[in-house]
Amino acid sequence: MRTTLNVEQANCSICFGETLEELRRIDGVRAVHGSIAGSCIEIDHDDVALDVLTAAVRDGLHAVAMFSNEIHMVPVDPTADGMGCIHRRPDSPAPHTARRSAMNRILPSMTLGEIATRHPSLAAELEQQGLDYCCHGARTLEVAAVKLGLDPQSVADQLSAGGVDAVPAPWASLAPPALVDDIESVHHRYLWAELPSITAMVDKIVAVHGDRHPELVEVQRLYGELRTDLEPHLVREEQVLFPRIRQLDTAADDTVGDDAQLAELTELLAAEHETVGAVLEQLRHVTGGYITPEDGCATYAACYRAFAELEADTHLHVHKENNVLLPAVRASFLAAAHGTGGPGDR
Repeated sequence: MRTTLNVEQANCSICFGETLEELRRIDGVRAVHGSIAGSCIEIDHDDVALDVLTAAVRDGLHAVAMFSNEIHMVPVDPTADGMGCIHRRPDSPAPHTARRSAMNRILPSMTLGEIATRHPSLAAELEQQGLDYCCHGARTLEVAAVKLGLDPQSVADQLSAGGVDAVPAPWASLAPPALVDDIESVHHRYLWAELPSITAMVDKIVAVHGDRHPELVEVQRLYGELRTDLEPHLVREEQVLFPRIRQLDTAADDTVGDDAQLAELTELLAAEHETVGAVLEQLRHVTGGYITPEDGCATYAACYRAFAELEADTHLHVHKENNVLLPAVRASFLAAAHGTGGPGDR
């Protein structure tokens, strides 16, 4: 039988992907499909009780809300939807819907970065599959899947089912100057605000729980390394790279002579993205996927949730730069060299 749950409050892609995996582990569940963009989860199962399915969703899924300028976790209460998931209804689509679905189909020849840009709701699914769309977004799905021992076409079909109604992210069509404004206002502002507060939580849980959980010493070291890598990186972007990109968009700009230096800087920053990604991967491993131990306090849980949110935000941040911004900037160097214009001509 098939049960569709409405989870319209959910807006955390990390928890959404983890909840789908938890549902798949329930005895009697054959297949699970879902879309955070469409706010639905569809479960094919052998007469599993509805309360068992809703309990798994309620325990694993949450929403992120802002109260008095503070981020809070809000529980999600799933409800059965008799209409079925809008992404998998068997009704014959209207011609324009069929065309849109065909355009949204995922192909093994697409790069991971292209998939995440066109279908942002699939970012969590890519991460669940171990497909690194941010630091290795230039890889095709086929190459990345084969490296993991996965069948590329099967993965493409699974992604197509989840992202059939997705639309490209609004920032995907921004010219470089507008995109750096987006990155700075969304991701840099988030990091400058959250990095110190997470440090305070890490220090507290090490002091309180370090004796019983010696792995927290490594968590503290890794998070310190992450801040040490990230903060100078943000400064270089805000003080050097981003102002220069804004200058490149000015037709009267006469400073093209330092483009070689700027190109070198973009390669350095891309390499730093790799370093940050590696540290985040280690942090996820040491924390067991940001799972709070049973004896963990509220601060412990809040700290691990903050790690998960930091990871998700940083992956999107790096994706915007590696797979959208920096390729556009590199293209501007070639355009300037041939006298054919700059980023503003996109």
